[in-house]
Amino acid sequence: MKKLNFIGIGGATNIKLGGNCCYLKDGNNLLVVDMCEGATYRLAKEEAFKNVKNIYVAITHTHFDHIAGLGVFIWYCNFYLNISPKIIYSNFKYKVHIKKLLKLTGVDKKYVKFIKDSAVEINGLTINMQSTTHTSKLQCFGIMFEDKEGKYYYTGDTNDIDYLRKICEDKIVKKIYTEVATETYDVHIKYDDIVNLDKEKLVLMHFDTIELYNKAKNDGFEIAYTKGSDKNGK
Repeated sequence: MKKLNFIGIGGATNIKLGGNCCYLKDGNNLLVVDMCEGATYRLAKEEAFKNVKNIYVAITHTHFDHIAGLGVFIWYCNFYLNISPKIIYSNFKYKVHIKKLLKLTGVDKKYVKFIKDSAVEINGLTINMQSTTHTSKLQCFGIMFEDKEGKYYYTGDTNDIDYLRKICEDKIVKKIYTEVATETYDVHIKYDDIVNLDKEKLVLMHFDTIELYNKAKNDGFEIAYTKGSDKNGK
C-alpha cells in the first residue's frame, strides 16, 4: 500500500501540528481519512484533487477534530469538482448518525453518497472499518487496509492497547498508523505503553503535545509524514 499522506498529525487542541487527517491517492482515486477543520484548503494546497474522478471519505468517529471539515469538503467536491464524494460506513447506525449531522449543518443529501466498506476496492486495496474503544458516547472505528502485499492498520482514536500489541505481532500486518498521547488521558494510547513495541511497524500520529512529538522523534519512532514535517515541533 502507498504511504498515507498527512495534512496534520496533532490531537484536538494541538494547533501547531494541525488536525489529524490523511489521504491516499491512487490513479484517479482519492481516499481521505477523517476531516479536520480546514482540511479542504490543505488538500487543495497539496494538489490532492488534481485529476481525481472518484473521492472516498472514511470518518473514524464524530468528534469535531475528525469531522468538522466534512461539510465544506462535500460542497467543494460538488461545486468545484462536480464530484459527489462517497462516505464509507460499516454499519447502518453510523451511517444514520453522519446523515443527521450533515442535515443539521445544511448539507443536502443529494451532494453525498454512502458506500459500505465491504464494497470499496481501490486498485486492489480493500477497507474494513473495525469497531474500537475510545469513548463510550460514540461509535469509533479503526481501519484495516489490505492489498496483495499485506495489511495496514489505522487506529483512529483508541485506547485499545491490547489490540495494538496483538497486531504488532501479526506478520501479515506490515504497518500500523497509531495515535499516541501523554499518560494523562485514558481515552488514548499512552506513549509509555508503546515504547517497547516493534518500531519497524509503528507510525505515530495524533500527538497531543509538541513535547511528545519531539520525544517520539528522539526515541527513533517513525512519524506520520506531512509536507514540511521537519519544521513541526520547532
